[in-house]
Amino acid sequence: MSDHEMLIADLARDARPVRRVAPAWMRALGWTPVALSLGYIATTLLHREATDWSGPLAWVAVANIILSLSLGLAVFGAALSSGVAGQLVRLPVWAMVALVAWLALAIIGISVSRHPMGAIGQGSYCFTFVMMAGLPMIAIAIIALRRTGALQPARSLALSGIGIGFMAFALLAFCHPIGMSVVDFLGHLTAALILCGITIIAGRKIISA
Repeated sequence: MSDHEMLIADLARDARPVRRVAPAWMRALGWTPVALSLGYIATTLLHREATDWSGPLAWVAVANIILSLSLGLAVFGAALSSGVAGQLVRLPVWAMVALVAWLALAIIGISVSRHPMGAIGQGSYCFTFVMMAGLPMIAIAIIALRRTGALQPARSLALSGIGIGFMAFALLAFCHPIGMSVVDFLGHLTAALILCGITIIAGRKIISA
């Protein structure tokens, strides 16, 4: 018997059953509460003011929370599915509709603000909040991706970073006034982009190993 046939026989004898990976949406639903809990705990270090839930525009905050969480789950699920060979990574149509609705809520918030454009430096609290909420979530995202690996680490991590940004936005909506300025909104987006970059840098070697 040739060497390669012996090798095949040895591998077949020592092989163990492969555990099937749970669907990406189930893994996303499992990891997201953990990430949100850590993000919330981290933001308790900051001074927090509750959103005015009795105001006529409280529905904007509620819708913002629901849409942000939905988008965070959808994008994080896409990141997890990208680690499965042959899996087509594509956001569902409803996620694109939700993104448009989320942007519409941002426009509403800017339109009702007393100072729609804002000033340089405004929104620094929101920037800090999103960063503090998102940083511990990065560790959870990397752990989740590390369990299954990733065929395209940079892509998976970038999607995870975007999902983390939306989850942080959901937490922020619990303590953010309805009205916001353009500068404030840009601060939100900047923090999310930084979180995305940190996720890629911190996790690329880990999930590629």
